[in-house]
Amino acid sequence: MKIAIIGAGISGLSIAKRLSEKNKDFVIDVYEAAAKSGGRISSFDWRLQNKSIFSCDNGQHFTIGAYTDFIDLLNKCDALKYWSRHSFEWNLQRLQGDELQELLRFKIKYLALFKKKLVPYIKFIKSPTKLFFLKFYFSLFLLKKKHFNGHSLNHLYKNVFFSNTTINLFWKAFVENSMNTEFENSDLSILSFLVNECIKDIPNSLEILIPEADYYSCAIKPIERNLQQNGINFHFNSLVERIHPDKKIKCRGMLSHSYDSIFLAVPGHIAAKIWKKSGYPTTKESFLWENQKYRHILNMWIVLPSVQVGNNSNKKEKSFLWNPVEFKGSFYVVVIQKKTNQLNMMSIIRSACNSMTLGKEEENLYEFAQKFLNKQYSVDLKHLDHKLIRAKRATIACTHDQRNRSAIWSGTRTGIKDIYKCSDEASFNYPSTIEGAVKSGYFAAENIKRFD
Repeated sequence: MKIAIIGAGISGLSIAKRLSEKNKDFVIDVYEAAAKSGGRISSFDWRLQNKSIFSCDNGQHFTIGAYTDFIDLLNKCDALKYWSRHSFEWNLQRLQGDELQELLRFKIKYLALFKKKLVPYIKFIKSPTKLFFLKFYFSLFLLKKKHFNGHSLNHLYKNVFFSNTTINLFWKAFVENSMNTEFENSDLSILSFLVNECIKDIPNSLEILIPEADYYSCAIKPIERNLQQNGINFHFNSLVERIHPDKKIKCRGMLSHSYDSIFLAVPGHIAAKIWKKSGYPTTKESFLWENQKYRHILNMWIVLPSVQVGNNSNKKEKSFLWNPVEFKGSFYVVVIQKKTNQLNMMSIIRSACNSMTLGKEEENLYEFAQKFLNKQYSVDLKHLDHKLIRAKRATIACTHDQRNRSAIWSGTRTGIKDIYKCSDEASFNYPSTIEGAVKSGYFAAENIKRFD
């Protein structure tokens, strides 16, 4: 059986891995428009002012223990050895006095019975982070209630659920970075699903896994190498122009042989372009691809002077710091990483950007970076190596209105026999995460039943 996979992002690699496990005799070709695998979680070489080259991630910096399929994929491809595990710690250092109590306070009035049940457990929990995650369980309890199904996320949390401090210091950052959707328009049921995934196996599910180098070297390249060893053929710099009716692929002006099955392992907006050029009729799936809403992500990398992070004597904090900070009504996640024999790097991430305000978002990001560096390190941004990465149409937006119209997830079918679709928006209920991408690849592979 001859199979073509269009796209060598994490979903395309996941399909290839699952199919190769099912049947070693499948002939599998992977077509990738870029020069290497990885898609949106690939990396690039950044030439610094001192002429050295730093391999820099496009965006993804770490993974979490709840992403079990992705971790299993790393393990199967002998890549997990390049990752280290760290316990999750929410940075509460800037909270003082009553702010901490406000963060941990419930806003709902009628919780007498629930409070009585919680108190015995609270007495034994000294860490504010662990106490805070008790509220995750309570979140799930409320989110599953039919009474709240008609409310938007913003309404539930601002008017009924947590305090404003909790929203500002946790939920906005959590939602915007895990769902790449502005808090005010985010869908409640998707957050419920995500919270449920995070608390299935606490504390393991909340562990932070960090690559010893960049994501490409520690995840994508080992997976690609494993697939090549299992006979998968990669065709890089191969932009697919169209799919012919006999399932031949036109690429770089040349036609391939006919395939039995083809997988579109690309985002919906790219799949829609290939679909149109191929002359296929509009199906309910292709219509959805064309009309999905996307959000952008801005990611600024900054090289810190080694002395700035080196002064911290806490080794765990030196290796990884994750801190959400609010500035001008927007949330920026500041990630500081110090890895052995590598530069001290800071990444400032602004998620959930829409097209209309993207220019202003960039201006605000530069202003925030300057003020943050001045306050924390007494240095100016212009004196440091820095680079802004614009991930346009990074992921679909998990908005409340799209969820109501069933306009988020496309599924793995296309409406045309033997042509399938996958990427992070093809996994029902999952927000656009690396775990969702892996699962969509596995789901898509299950469409091939002829494994004998």
